[in-house]
Amino acid sequence: MVDFTFIVLARAVHVAAGVAWAGGTFVLAGVVLPLMREHGAQGAGRWLGMVARRAGMASIVAALATVVSGVYLFHVLHAQDGSASGLVLKAGAVAALLALGAGLLIGRPAGLKLAQLQAAAAAGGAAPDAAQLAALQLRSAVASRTGAGLLALSVVAMGVFRYVGAVLG
Repeated sequence: MVDFTFIVLARAVHVAAGVAWAGGTFVLAGVVLPLMREHGAQGAGRWLGMVARRAGMASIVAALATVVSGVYLFHVLHAQDGSASGLVLKAGAVAALLALGAGLLIGRPAGLKLAQLQAAAAAGGAAPDAAQLAALQLRSAVASRTGAGLLALSVVAMGVFRYVGAVLG
């Protein structure tokens, strides 16, 4: 038998970490990256890059806590759920996993490369190639927006899954 206290703790971690992950991703995609694109050439890129790196790291930690606690909760509470509600919950989980993949496999490497180029230029090195910068910024923005969209779907799915059966049934 599963300890109810552990389920409640896992749910609290899942919700709090999920809010931090989604919120950080929404701010990064909707505020930080657009400001970097608009004002990076004016020197704001360095500071906004530091914000993006810190938010990115916090987002990774929150994402991993969300996924680990979500896997546990799904296994304990919904493993055999084939209902419409269960399908909505599964769709939300898949969206969150895809968002994590987009962030880790596309957004993070692009952001780290951008940071390296900006740090080298700030240290007196050669100015980075404009085409390379533009490509990295685009890749980072697309990954961030994709992640934000997928997390929005996940948040909605997690919020409404319990009511799907009542609406469809």
